[in-house]
Amino acid sequence: MTDNPLPPEKLPVVLARIAAWRIAPDAPVACPVCEAVGLEILDQSARPYAEWYALSCTAYGLKATINVPLGPQVPGSDA
Repeated sequence: MTDNPLPPEKLPVVLARIAAWRIAPDAPVACPVCEAVGLEILDQSARPYAEWYALSCTAYGLKATINVPLGPQVPGSDA
């Protein structure tokens, strides 16, 4: 198995699958590239500054890290 990067055009699919995984972390997730079920997602976030996710798919050989920058906290907000 070789490590394959995430094709840039698949980023919107990845972000949607990460969002679904955050809602139901025990549900199976399909790889955004090969569509095989079994995508592993590891939350390595450094909140409140950024979200980081390590993704791997053994069927495709995907090994990728996705960074989702978070906006600055607004003074006086509840967040």
